[in-house]
Amino acid sequence: MASSFIQDHNRLFADLSAELNRDLARLSQEANGGRSILFVYPPEDEEKYIGEARRRYTDGYEFIDLREVFTEFVDSKGLDKFRRQYKNMGSEVFVSQNYTTGTFYSHLMTRLVEVAEKGVSPILVHTGVIYNMGFSNQNIMEDHNVMQFRKPLVFFYPATMRNETIYFLDKQPASKYRCVVVK
Repeated sequence: MASSFIQDHNRLFADLSAELNRDLARLSQEANGGRSILFVYPPEDEEKYIGEARRRYTDGYEFIDLREVFTEFVDSKGLDKFRRQYKNMGSEVFVSQNYTTGTFYSHLMTRLVEVAEKGVSPILVHTGVIYNMGFSNQNIMEDHNVMQFRKPLVFFYPATMRNETIYFLDKQPASKYRCVVVK
């Protein structure tokens, strides 16, 4: 598939900027009570979109690279302990219904809350890291902490569109609930 970055990036970033400048109450109303923006772009152009966003959104925003957060999570446990836990617990090392701490999801949520408490909008990038971890952007957007943010969470979402359905990494159908979609 040919890159659409050159044709689409100005429109998409103008739409994202407009959403970021909206009153949070109106954004939340449109997002079914959520406080998130799903920014959809072609997976093959991910680095271009992230690079452009880093140039455009400096003051009032903080980028959270999920590759780095995952590395921090593994490092915080130690590689050997992480391997043992993954071998014994499987995907529960990423997210669990049985406990709320010690998972990658809880580690990520702690980081998101820290950023939101600074009074800035967190921007999640390289979100493909969470593919097949047992949780999705929807879980993050519906988290009680995110639902309380005073600034919107922006979720960079490498996806393709088929008809009106958004497919994360061209594989997993996306929910549009609890967020405003910029596509």
